[in-house]
Amino acid sequence: MNPHPSRVLQGVAANLLSEVLPSIQAPFGQQLVGIAAMLDMMVAEEFERAADRLVTENRAVREILAAGRNLLGESTPPAVTEAIDTPPAATLLVSDLQRENNILRGALIELHAAVERAHGEAARALEVRIWDELIESTRRRQFSVRP
Repeated sequence: MNPHPSRVLQGVAANLLSEVLPSIQAPFGQQLVGIAAMLDMMVAEEFERAADRLVTENRAVREILAAGRNLLGESTPPAVTEAIDTPPAATLLVSDLQRENNILRGALIELHAAVERAHGEAARALEVRIWDELIESTRRRQFSVRP
């Protein structure tokens, strides 16, 4: 047997809600069980999508950083150049992908600030592109189950 972590967590959540919750009398205990079930569902969803979300986002942010370096030239913040020069995660472990993501997103903040100070249509277009990615990255993190 090879249990899939998402299914296991969903099963735990279902059992908490259908078997455990009805047997608890105290409202505080019921609330704790409900929260635990909801967290199980959220962790199951994030487990399933985390690597894909991070690979997608890291690729998108790297492209924006490269466009920013092309636009700003010598005015490019050092963090942007350092992030671009940082090799992609060596593995698909979520911890490695998240470490890369942290570096890239930090550089994106620096780039965004620099682009806001820059003049011209190309700077405004890149600013829109940055905002679009930030909005999309928020969508990628939304859970289908809401507390």
